[in-house]
Amino acid sequence: MSDDRQYWKATRTDGTSFYDQKTAWVVGSDVTHPAPDLSAGLCSSGVLHASDAPAETLVGGSWPCRLFRVEPIGDVVANGHKVGAAAWKVLEEVPAHQALGPNGEAVAALIERARTLAPEEAQRLYAAWDAARYAAGDAAVDAARYAAGDAARYAARYAAGDAAGDAAGDAAVDAARYAAGDAARYAAWALVVRDVITEKQFDLLYGPWRKVIG
Repeated sequence: MSDDRQYWKATRTDGTSFYDQKTAWVVGSDVTHPAPDLSAGLCSSGVLHASDAPAETLVGGSWPCRLFRVEPIGDVVANGHKVGAAAWKVLEEVPAHQALGPNGEAVAALIERARTLAPEEAQRLYAAWDAARYAAGDAAVDAARYAAGDAARYAARYAAGDAAGDAAGDAAVDAARYAAGDAARYAAWALVVRDVITEKQFDLLYGPWRKVIG
Protein backbone atom coordinates (compact mmCIF):
# COMPACT_ATOMS: atom_id res chain seq x y z
CA MET A 1 0.00 0.00 0.00
CA SER A 2 1.04 3.64 -0.34
CA ASP A 3 -0.30 6.76 1.40
CA ASP A 4 0.25 10.46 1.93
CA ARG A 5 1.55 10.34 5.49
CA GLN A 6 4.91 11.77 6.44
CA TYR A 7 7.73 9.53 7.66
CA TRP A 8 10.95 9.98 9.57
CA LYS A 9 14.17 8.03 9.96
CA ALA A 10 16.64 8.33 12.85
CA THR A 11 20.27 7.38 12.26
CA ARG A 12 23.53 7.38 14.12
CA THR A 13 25.32 10.72 14.26
CA ASP A 14 27.39 9.76 11.19
CA GLY A 15 24.21 9.26 9.17
CA THR A 16 24.38 5.47 9.08
CA SER A 17 21.69 3.04 10.15
CA PHE A 18 21.49 1.90 13.77
CA TYR A 19 20.70 -1.58 12.41
CA ASP A 20 23.80 -2.34 10.33
CA GLN A 21 25.96 0.73 11.04
CA LYS A 22 26.83 1.08 7.36
CA THR A 23 23.73 1.98 5.31
CA ALA A 24 24.09 5.73 4.74
CA TRP A 25 21.12 8.10 4.78
CA VAL A 26 22.00 11.30 2.88
CA VAL A 27 19.68 14.15 1.94
CA GLY A 28 18.75 13.92 -1.74
CA SER A 29 19.62 10.24 -2.07
CA ASP A 30 17.52 7.12 -2.56
CA VAL A 31 18.34 4.44 0.01
CA THR A 32 17.58 0.99 -1.42
CA HIS A 33 17.56 -2.38 0.31
CA PRO A 34 20.04 -4.74 -1.38
CA ALA A 35 17.65 -7.71 -1.18
CA PRO A 36 14.14 -6.42 -0.41
CA ASP A 37 11.35 -8.78 0.60
CA LEU A 38 8.12 -7.09 1.67
CA SER A 39 6.37 -10.47 1.77
CA ALA A 40 8.19 -11.27 5.01
CA GLY A 41 6.44 -8.35 6.69
CA LEU A 42 7.62 -5.46 8.80
CA CYS A 43 9.50 -7.44 11.43
CA SER A 44 12.05 -8.85 9.04
CA SER A 45 15.42 -8.00 7.56
CA GLY A 46 13.85 -7.60 4.11
CA VAL A 47 12.76 -3.98 4.53
CA LEU A 48 14.25 -0.63 5.48
CA HIS A 49 12.45 0.81 8.49
CA ALA A 50 11.11 4.27 9.25
CA SER A 51 8.29 5.69 11.38
CA ASP A 52 5.24 7.91 10.98
CA ALA A 53 6.04 9.64 14.30
CA PRO A 54 9.38 11.33 15.02
CA ALA A 55 9.28 10.19 18.65
CA GLU A 56 9.04 6.55 17.57
CA THR A 57 12.12 6.61 15.33
CA LEU A 58 14.51 5.52 18.08
CA VAL A 59 13.12 1.99 18.38
CA GLY A 60 16.37 0.04 18.15
CA GLY A 61 18.32 3.30 18.30
CA SER A 62 19.70 5.69 20.88
CA TRP A 63 20.43 9.33 21.61
CA PRO A 64 22.27 11.26 20.22
CA CYS A 65 21.05 10.77 16.68
CA ARG A 66 20.25 12.50 13.42
CA LEU A 67 16.71 12.72 12.06
CA PHE A 68 15.53 12.78 8.45
CA ARG A 69 12.18 13.20 6.75
CA VAL A 70 11.84 10.42 4.20
CA GLU A 71 9.40 9.22 1.57
CA PRO A 72 8.78 5.59 0.60
CA ILE A 73 9.52 4.49 -2.92
CA GLY A 74 6.86 1.93 -3.80
CA ASP A 75 4.69 -0.01 -1.38
CA VAL A 76 5.06 -0.07 2.38
CA VAL A 77 4.23 -2.52 5.15
CA ALA A 78 3.22 -1.11 8.51
CA ASN A 79 2.48 -2.02 12.10
CA GLY A 80 1.57 0.73 14.51
CA HIS A 81 3.98 3.61 14.01
CA LYS A 82 6.67 1.53 12.30
CA VAL A 83 6.81 1.28 8.52
CA GLY A 84 8.98 -0.69 6.13
CA ALA A 85 9.73 -0.22 2.45
CA ALA A 86 12.15 -1.53 -0.13
CA ALA A 87 13.54 1.96 -0.69
CA TRP A 88 13.27 5.47 0.72
CA LYS A 89 13.96 8.92 -0.68
CA VAL A 90 15.71 11.15 1.88
CA LEU A 91 13.98 14.53 1.61
CA GLU A 92 15.52 16.68 4.34
CA GLU A 93 17.28 16.64 7.70
CA VAL A 94 15.29 18.05 10.60
CA PRO A 95 16.35 18.98 14.16
CA ALA A 96 17.29 15.77 15.93
CA HIS A 97 15.58 16.74 19.17
CA GLN A 98 12.23 16.02 17.48
CA ALA A 99 13.06 12.33 17.98
CA LEU A 100 12.66 13.00 21.71
CA GLY A 101 9.07 14.20 21.34
CA PRO A 102 7.42 17.63 21.23
CA ASN A 103 9.41 18.68 24.32
CA GLY A 104 12.58 17.28 22.79
CA GLU A 105 14.61 20.47 22.91
CA ALA A 106 14.28 20.58 26.70
CA VAL A 107 14.99 16.84 26.95
CA ALA A 108 18.17 17.19 24.88
CA ALA A 109 19.31 20.10 27.04
CA LEU A 110 18.76 18.04 30.19
CA ILE A 111 20.82 15.18 28.78
CA GLU A 112 23.68 17.52 27.91
CA ARG A 113 23.52 19.09 31.36
CA ALA A 114 23.63 15.64 32.95
CA ARG A 115 26.95 15.00 31.22
CA THR A 116 28.53 17.89 33.15
CA LEU A 117 27.29 17.18 36.67
CA ALA A 118 29.82 18.19 39.28
CA PRO A 119 30.43 15.71 42.12
CA GLU A 120 28.66 17.95 44.62
CA GLU A 121 25.65 18.23 42.30
CA ALA A 122 25.48 14.47 42.02
CA GLN A 123 25.55 14.18 45.81
CA ARG A 124 22.72 16.69 46.11
CA LEU A 125 20.73 14.81 43.45
CA TYR A 126 21.29 11.66 45.46
CA ALA A 127 19.76 13.30 48.52
CA ALA A 128 16.90 14.92 46.59
CA TRP A 129 15.95 11.74 44.78
CA ASP A 130 16.23 9.65 47.96
CA ALA A 131 13.78 12.03 49.65
CA ALA A 132 11.39 12.12 46.69
CA ARG A 133 11.36 8.54 45.40
CA TYR A 134 8.83 7.25 47.93
CA ALA A 135 6.53 10.17 47.22
CA ALA A 136 6.86 9.63 43.48
CA GLY A 137 6.27 5.92 43.86
CA ASP A 138 5.01 3.66 41.13
CA ALA A 139 2.02 5.81 40.25
CA ALA A 140 3.95 8.72 38.74
CA VAL A 141 6.42 6.42 36.99
CA ASP A 142 3.58 4.34 35.55
CA ALA A 143 1.79 7.50 34.43
CA ALA A 144 4.85 8.58 32.44
CA ARG A 145 5.28 5.08 31.02
CA TYR A 146 1.67 4.71 29.87
CA ALA A 147 1.42 8.29 28.62
CA ALA A 148 4.47 7.73 26.42
CA GLY A 149 2.83 4.71 24.84
CA ASP A 150 -0.47 6.47 24.24
CA ALA A 151 1.21 9.57 22.83
CA ALA A 152 3.54 7.79 20.38
CA ARG A 153 6.62 8.55 22.48
CA TYR A 154 7.55 5.07 23.65
CA ALA A 155 10.94 5.04 21.95
CA ALA A 156 11.66 8.64 22.93
CA ARG A 157 11.01 7.86 26.61
CA TYR A 158 13.45 4.97 26.63
CA ALA A 159 16.11 6.76 24.60
CA ALA A 160 15.90 9.92 26.71
CA GLY A 161 15.87 8.04 29.99
CA ASP A 162 18.83 5.86 29.06
CA ALA A 163 20.88 8.77 27.77
CA ALA A 164 20.15 11.01 30.76
CA GLY A 165 20.64 8.22 33.29
CA ASP A 166 23.91 7.09 31.75
CA ALA A 167 25.22 10.65 31.47
CA ALA A 168 24.44 11.48 35.09
CA GLY A 169 25.73 8.14 36.30
CA ASP A 170 29.01 8.62 34.47
CA ALA A 171 29.39 12.08 35.98
CA ALA A 172 28.68 10.87 39.53
CA VAL A 173 30.72 8.66 41.81
CA ASP A 174 30.19 6.07 44.52
CA ALA A 175 26.73 5.95 46.10
CA ALA A 176 25.54 9.02 44.22
CA ARG A 177 26.03 7.32 40.87
CA TYR A 178 22.77 5.35 40.76
CA ALA A 179 20.57 7.91 42.46
CA ALA A 180 21.83 10.72 40.22
CA GLY A 181 21.20 8.50 37.22
CA ASP A 182 17.66 7.75 38.39
CA ALA A 183 16.93 11.42 39.06
CA ALA A 184 18.08 12.37 35.56
CA ARG A 185 16.26 9.42 33.97
CA TYR A 186 12.89 10.22 35.51
CA ALA A 187 13.31 13.94 34.88
CA ALA A 188 13.85 13.14 31.20
CA TRP A 189 10.80 10.86 31.18
CA ALA A 190 8.73 13.65 32.71
CA LEU A 191 9.81 16.11 30.03
CA VAL A 192 9.04 13.66 27.21
CA VAL A 193 5.40 13.39 28.32
CA ARG A 194 4.95 16.68 30.14
CA ASP A 195 1.91 17.71 28.09
CA VAL A 196 0.04 14.44 28.70
CA ILE A 197 0.55 13.88 32.44
CA THR A 198 -0.72 15.93 35.38
CA GLU A 199 1.30 18.76 36.85
CA LYS A 200 1.55 16.81 40.11
CA GLN A 201 2.94 13.75 38.32
CA PHE A 202 5.40 15.95 36.46
CA ASP A 203 6.55 17.63 39.68
CA LEU A 204 7.06 14.30 41.44
CA LEU A 205 9.33 13.05 38.65
CA TYR A 206 11.08 16.26 37.68
CA GLY A 207 11.22 17.85 41.13
CA PRO A 208 14.55 16.44 42.36
CA TRP A 209 16.31 17.61 39.18
CA ARG A 210 14.70 21.05 39.37
CA LYS A 211 15.62 21.41 43.05
CA VAL A 212 19.31 20.78 42.39
CA ILE A 213 19.92 21.95 38.83
CA GLY A 214 17.08 24.41 38.28
